[in-house]
Amino acid sequence: MTHDDVLEHVEEIVAESGLLLVDTNLFQAGRRRILRVLVDKVGRVGLDECAVVSRTIANAIETLDLIGGAYTLEVSSPGLGRQLSTENDWIRCVGRKLEVKTESEEFVSVLSSYAEGLLTFEDGKVTDSGSVLSAREEI
Repeated sequence: MTHDDVLEHVEEIVAESGLLLVDTNLFQAGRRRILRVLVDKVGRVGLDECAVVSRTIANAIETLDLIGGAYTLEVSSPGLGRQLSTENDWIRCVGRKLEVKTESEEFVSVLSSYAEGLLTFEDGKVTDSGSVLSAREEI
């Protein structure tokens, strides 16, 4: 199986679990391969949900022989300092306080909704997601 086959199966499993795939990476670290999967959901993903997805991914890898040899599977939620930029980032961050920088301004506000590329904030600001230069979740 190829790298893309592994990632495709991971995407399917995460989607079927009702979670959002934030990032996935399969890479070599010494003799061992590492499959790192970041998942989240609106609200927040819990440890139990990460564990269920991890077991499901591990079972698929073993059953379908997706990764030959030794590997380490890491399933977790993304950290607060992670740069936000994808549609899944905006969806999962609804209701969370974000620090946002655009070409014209910098602000901190709670993201109240995301639809059709538009970010709407609690304070009434509306920003096109394409105009965001940087955004991070604020504590």
